[in-house]
Amino acid sequence: MITAIHVEDEPRNIDLLENLVKIHCSDMVSLVGNARNNRDALTLIRNKKPQLVYLDIELNQGNAFELLEDLHNANELDFQVIFITAFNEYAVKAFRFNAIDYLLKPISIDELKEATLRACHKINQLAGNENILVALNQLKVNLNTTKIGIPVADGVLFIKTDEIVRMEASGSYAILYLADGKKITSTKNLKDFESMLPEGMFIRVHHSWIINMKYLRKYYRGKSSYMEMEDGSTVAVSTRKKGKFLDFL
Repeated sequence: MITAIHVEDEPRNIDLLENLVKIHCSDMVSLVGNARNNRDALTLIRNKKPQLVYLDIELNQGNAFELLEDLHNANELDFQVIFITAFNEYAVKAFRFNAIDYLLKPISIDELKEATLRACHKINQLAGNENILVALNQLKVNLNTTKIGIPVADGVLFIKTDEIVRMEASGSYAILYLADGKKITSTKNLKDFESMLPEGMFIRVHHSWIINMKYLRKYYRGKSSYMEMEDGSTVAVSTRKKGKFLDFL
């Protein structure tokens, strides 16, 4: 059983989804709360820590993407999302946040059940990977190895840390750029990787970037400071992280 909340500003739609979930998805999901605006949704998410959020897009105060951006910037986008909306023009933008599904109102019962089932499978898969990673990270410490387990969609991939040039945030996921030019999309976010990676080698220079200092070619100072990596890429240094980065250098 996974926990979920509903963000919706129309009372009748709140009641409708609650009834549909109770009747058709009660063996999968427990609804633990609802919110009618971004401010209340942010508080509810932080208090309840749901695994799934049923999310309307157009709210009376703000919209869903503003909420998700705030959570992303705070490294708190650690749940699955099913969008439920009357507007179809936001679908492309919605899936940039790795949404499980995008359901149009009026809600189809079959589509709701299918989307919820897929969300449950995804959440259980991530939980399984988490248990594996705990054991792997302990093994890494015990053996003093330089490999880490990277959770990906179909399992866990093992790579050497010195092969990683940089990491980029992508919603609740992370993209790893390797020295051989390959890219890996991991189901972990940057905050999770900060505790996994060797200190002294990797540093977070932006809410969207972690770099491997081994591959740093040049640092460009200035108001909008950035760095050039050995693979030719450039990475911004945020104002908030600049002091820590310069101290590290």
